[in-house]
Amino acid sequence: MVLPIADRLRFHARSIEHGLLKLPRLGGRNCTALLATMPQSGTTWTMYLLSLTLAKLYGLPPPVYIQDHSIVGKPIYPQIPRIINSSLVPHYLLRSRALFRFFHFPKHLIVVRDLRDSLVSHYEKQKSDYKVDFSTYLRGDVRRKMYRNDIWTRIHYMNGWGAVVERHPEQAAVLKYEDLKADTRGQLARICDHFNFEGVTPDLLDEVVAAASKENMAKRENPKYHVVRLDPRPADEWYSDEDRRFVAEVCRRYLKYTFGYRFW
Repeated sequence: MVLPIADRLRFHARSIEHGLLKLPRLGGRNCTALLATMPQSGTTWTMYLLSLTLAKLYGLPPPVYIQDHSIVGKPIYPQIPRIINSSLVPHYLLRSRALFRFFHFPKHLIVVRDLRDSLVSHYEKQKSDYKVDFSTYLRGDVRRKMYRNDIWTRIHYMNGWGAVVERHPEQAAVLKYEDLKADTRGQLARICDHFNFEGVTPDLLDEVVAAASKENMAKRENPKYHVVRLDPRPADEWYSDEDRRFVAEVCRRYLKYTFGYRFW
């Protein structure tokens, strides 16, 4: 798919806007680590796993709701590692090797997911607001006027953070949602090691993984906010053949960092 010239200019302008204006507060006094998450990539699950882990390590009460960000996200406890969360595209400065060499920056964990599944998850939650069919939503809006998160949002996220990971592999680790789902305990152990958590034991990992199962998380949802997806249908069933061709062509032309996913 080749975008019209006007939309191609909008796409690149949006990349520049993201890269120049979105700079999280990443100084050493502001956070210990940054959790960067693609929309609908298991953000709540990842944050809840980390929150339960830190609660056990530091003797804190566990979150009442899975959407509670008082331990991870917007931490309020001064004695724990300060992990903030962002779904923003990284500022261009974060892609600079020189900046990381001369200034202190925290560890990063970049959470990604197959954008095809991520788009289905978002649409399921927002379709009553968007009032369009899935194929219409899938094509998105380069002008960024119709949808809060679309395929273009995800392409910008993957391109931006892919560049950070390429330039700073020692600081920026990647967590794929699919890997977390397949081996939750192993991936949680890897995350804890990346963030240099001390005192993590096999028993602690087992307890945290059990407490953060989909069934247990569904019981701890804030009734005002539904985030646990219980629809068992595979995401692929949402896509027509034409939809699949659209995704493949858009990704082939505009996605620079695939994170190992095969889109074409």
